[in-house]
Amino acid sequence: MPALRSVSSAHALGYLDGLRGLAAAVVVIHHLAGFFYPTMLSGDAYSAHWGGGVEQAVASTPLNLLIGGNFAVCLFFVLSGLVLSEKFWRTGQLEVLRSQACRRYVRLMLPVLFAALVALALWVAGAYRNTEVAEITGARRFGEYWAELPGLKQILHDLAVGIPLGGESGYNPVFWTLSIELFGSFIVFALLAFFGAVRHRAWVYAAAILVLSVSELNFYYTGFILGVWLNDWRHHAPGGLPRGVGVGSLLLLGAVFFGSYPTADLVRVQDTIYWFLQPDWLGNERAIQVWHLLGAALLLLGVFALPGLQRLLGRRWLRGLGAVSFSLYLLHFLVLGSFSSAVFLALRAQFGYDASVALTVLATLPVLGLTSYAMYRVVDLPGIRLAQWLYDRFFRPAAQPQATAAAPVTTAAEA
Repeated sequence: MPALRSVSSAHALGYLDGLRGLAAAVVVIHHLAGFFYPTMLSGDAYSAHWGGGVEQAVASTPLNLLIGGNFAVCLFFVLSGLVLSEKFWRTGQLEVLRSQACRRYVRLMLPVLFAALVALALWVAGAYRNTEVAEITGARRFGEYWAELPGLKQILHDLAVGIPLGGESGYNPVFWTLSIELFGSFIVFALLAFFGAVRHRAWVYAAAILVLSVSELNFYYTGFILGVWLNDWRHHAPGGLPRGVGVGSLLLLGAVFFGSYPTADLVRVQDTIYWFLQPDWLGNERAIQVWHLLGAALLLLGVFALPGLQRLLGRRWLRGLGAVSFSLYLLHFLVLGSFSSAVFLALRAQFGYDASVALTVLATLPVLGLTSYAMYRVVDLPGIRLAQWLYDRFFRPAAQPQATAAAPVTTAAEA
């Protein structure tokens, strides 16, 4: 294993938790827009609630970064690749990868299982009102969830296999990313275990991305490879990553431009400022993946280039948001489909449309905060400790002394 050069802030990546928290907030805003102002996501003028083409403008310009759920998910993937590789690049020990690999399934899937059970409980209780809301708002896609409760056999299959391994999203639309997160994590571990000591690793990363480009495998796995590549560069590039206000600002502008590439079905990319990003040989779905992943990588480079931005993202409240971001991500759509929908329907009878939406959002935010924090304390943290205990008890090599406590982690995502 080559010597690992220490870098500035190698042990202080807490500001990435702040970035993760902001990304989770964008996903929440994305789904709120989808529920109540669906034209912002679809580009369909017939479902618009504001005049003057405002919602269509949000869908087709850099403004859509504010509701850019897919871009935020791409940022999650790149962040995971970066953070999961941090301990290895810092220590050079294969045992780090073994530990992370053994703990990863429990660390991810225990909170997912809890969220799935919450979704089922709300479903059985008849708490979802999203179909009624969709009839008013025009958000047809959001009205299709939780239509018919599956049978017990199907539920057991989904909990054991469909959700963790197949990304089954019938219980919770955000679950589609979880199988990608799980398998993407093991792509990171495999890359580092087999090629972490190879001198020309950049060629390996490029070849892996090329394979994903021409195969039937999910192209979103590219995000994990990009994260490993960025962190490798951060640790080992002779001159380090580019730094400075000028280069950082350019990187952030690039992140905004590529990250805001339109995802709305009814927006003609050829009629927007992004027209040159969709050549004939690049389909729309792949273009969305390519440019959003590139935007996520540029955003991270911009953050690394700007110490002032790192200090801002490292503020306590943002790091706190990052700590509960996984719980927030898993629970927010369930809250929107039940509590928020019920509140909106009750208010709609007395107030105008926009006022009802605004009051619903104001009522929803504290509920999201409280439920996310409660899940973080009751499920997420115990899950991290359980994963560590299982590793120490059953998987830690016998030659090494057993740890008495969970090892400290660089960020929440690394746990």
